[in-house]
Amino acid sequence: MKEKIKAFFQNEKLKRFTKKVFNKKTITAAIIILVLAAGLRIAFSLMFEIEGTVNKVDGSKITVANFLTTKTVDIGNFQTTESSIQVGDRIEIMKNISGDVISVRDRSNRNMKEKGNSFDNDKHNIKGNGGSNFKRGK
Repeated sequence: MKEKIKAFFQNEKLKRFTKKVFNKKTITAAIIILVLAAGLRIAFSLMFEIEGTVNKVDGSKITVANFLTTKTVDIGNFQTTESSIQVGDRIEIMKNISGDVISVRDRSNRNMKEKGNSFDNDKHNIKGNGGSNFKRGK
């Protein structure tokens, strides 16, 4: 078996293939693509997702702090009550491209145990206990 493996790796076709695929140009291109993808993901997160701990609730404005920044978000006429989001809660706010709030998810343990983990403006977000959006048969 060792001889077969050794013969496989010493095969000229395999050596030419590896020289063709694993050269400086393709490795550099792969690294550039990975860096661009990571940069786009970070930019998306900074623009459309706000996740952290609630520092202040003032009417329809919520101040959220995470390890990078502190942001104040106006949730406007979003369908939540001021009593449902409290100071100290861990929340995730999703916004669309025009800056309107799509969903506010409460990630604190208190609300996940009591009533689920999401306040949704539409029906496309994960709701309820267990994180599933479909009905299971009994």
